[in-house]
This record gives sequence, C-alpha cells and structure tokens, in this order.
Amino acid sequence: MLFMISSNHPGKNDHPNFHLKQRLENIGVREIGVWREIVLHDEALFVEIYHLIYCDNPRLAWHAAWVIDHVSEAVPSKLVPYVSEIIDWLPKLKSSSLKRHFTRMLLSQRIPENKMGNLVDVLYDLLSPSEAIAVRANALQLLLNIALIEPELKSELISVTESILEEELTPGMISKSKRVLMTLRRQ
Repeated sequence: MLFMISSNHPGKNDHPNFHLKQRLENIGVREIGVWREIVLHDEALFVEIYHLIYCDNPRLAWHAAWVIDHVSEAVPSKLVPYVSEIIDWLPKLKSSSLKRHFTRMLLSQRIPENKMGNLVDVLYDLLSPSEAIAVRANALQLLLNIALIEPELKSELISVTESILEEELTPGMISKSKRVLMTLRRQ
C-alpha cells in the first residue's frame, strides 16, 4: 500500500494504520485528487479509509469522509454496500463537515426502501437554519430526489420549501429552493 511506511521504533507508530492516519489527517485541497485516484483503484484502502469516517478524531473523520466523498463521486457504486450505515449514522453526526459529506455521498445513491422514512425525518431536521448552507442544500436536494420517487411526499416538500423561501436570507438557499419548487411543480 502506498501510504504504509514502516517504522524502526517500537510503540504506537508500529500500528499498521498509524502512518495512513497521520497522512490523511494532514491532507489539503491540492492532494485530494491524488488521494481520490489512489483510493479509487485500491479496494482495501477504500474500505480502510471508509471505516475511519466513524473514528473519534474529528479531523481524521472529516478528511476520511472527504476522500470517500470524492471517490464515490467518481464511482458511486463503491458506496452501495455502505448506504444503510451512512443513513443510520447521519442523525448522530455533530460536525457540519461530516454532515455535508454524508448528505453529498447519499445524493448519488439509491435509498433502501426500509431506510426512506427515517432518512426523510433526518433530512427535514437538517433544513434547520442552524445547519450549514451546504448541509441544508444537500438535504433539500435529497428530499427532492426522494419526492420524485415517492410522490406522496411532494406536497409537504413544496410547503416546507415555500417556508424556506419566505425566511431565507442566503442567495444559495434561495436559488436552491426556487429550483426545487420549479422541479416539484413540473411533476
């Protein structure tokens, strides 16, 4: 594995994941494309990094989610085995960065029927003005995607989206809300 660097010193650095975690924790925007390409072609590394999105280290979890998000954007099918787990974890997340990546990853996935109800509830909660704009925009898009499959959700989503437009001050959410309403009304 490219990221595994052996250590001559015994101790915590001997743990097989130590150097991977250290490198992942320190990645920046310039390196994300390289990480995506490497992880895209190494299934074991994908799985290893995927599991790090649930770790207790907030920076490491965020960077792991960032990499997995970019990999799944290139090849959405890589996330299929993990969709239910991502949905289950979404309401437990405190970090806006993780919420943004989790909701973004779900945008390209088919939502399992048995997870749909819980996910819809969580997504409505994520529309709160206290959430980051990107989280709210992703949640709104996911709700639209679901409403297009489950038409009985359409009228409630129209009502909620109209409420967002009445109260919203940010150009990004105003624009997103208008596009969602236009799509829902055309259906």
